[in-house]
Amino acid sequence: MTGKERTLAAMNNQPVDRVPVSFYTHVAPGDDNGYTNYTTWMKNTDMDMLCMEPDPYYGLQYPEPLVTMDDYLAIRPYKKTDRYITDQVERAARLSEALPDKATYYMIFTPFAILKDTVRKGQTGNMILWNAGHDKCKQVMNILEENNWLLMDELKAKTGITGIFTSMQSGEKWRFSPDDYKEHLAPYDKRIIAKMNDMYENNIVHMCSWGNEPNNIDNWVDYDYKTVNWGVYQEEDLSLSKARTYFKPGTCLMGGFDRLPEGVLFRGRKGEIKAETKRMIEEAGSTGYIISSDCSIMENTPDSHIRWVIEAAEEYAAGIY
Repeated sequence: MTGKERTLAAMNNQPVDRVPVSFYTHVAPGDDNGYTNYTTWMKNTDMDMLCMEPDPYYGLQYPEPLVTMDDYLAIRPYKKTDRYITDQVERAARLSEALPDKATYYMIFTPFAILKDTVRKGQTGNMILWNAGHDKCKQVMNILEENNWLLMDELKAKTGITGIFTSMQSGEKWRFSPDDYKEHLAPYDKRIIAKMNDMYENNIVHMCSWGNEPNNIDNWVDYDYKTVNWGVYQEEDLSLSKARTYFKPGTCLMGGFDRLPEGVLFRGRKGEIKAETKRMIEEAGSTGYIISSDCSIMENTPDSHIRWVIEAAEEYAAGIY
């Protein structure tokens, strides 16, 4: 099986020759919009799927600093000719063309998460704006949502990516109560999931614990997902085996490794990484499972460590436990 065939089979709970492997990380754009760094990483690791992150386009980019709420309310949607759109589409098009045998996904963030990266004042920066006025914040989020629709439409029209990898954020228990999240943020989440599912058959919903804190993950459990990536080591008592009954029946599970420096993927020796890989496959099962991490792995994770994960998956499939 090719990496793409293997990944799509896993997402649809079909048999695979071995469990697919895909990690993702922040990649420096360099002089060619990340093309060389991404293709080199894929060549060196031979992963089955590439999830492209939007570096350096997490937050909006404007020539003048955005400081006050009036500054944010003055934001207008990007046009398809703006670099914020064209650079991301060009990257996705080149990489999907260069990797025809791999599944390729582009990461899209929800409006409140984009606001966080636009404010750039730490975890609480966007909450200051939010608490200053929900309605005004939502006006800004509506503009950010329009940018998402434009980006997704351009990705569909001009690239050969396999699907969208969308990141649910801002679910930390200290940030919003379940009722407030359901009222204010869930509608944005559901709209982006509905749009990507209308555009592509196989997508990924990432339930992000980017601050290394547990979420009210119940906020997201009933969303319309096919493949789910979540923080096994960050969320409270949601192991691979428990995830099988927590998420909806038929869900493809994606994850397992701790992305942090103390995790075995980063610090482990070959035998340790292989043993942990086989343990996770035993726990999650060989069907409907993609080996990955809780979130973006350390950028200096050795490529050899990822190859050892793939070797272990091959050995497990061959009956070498």
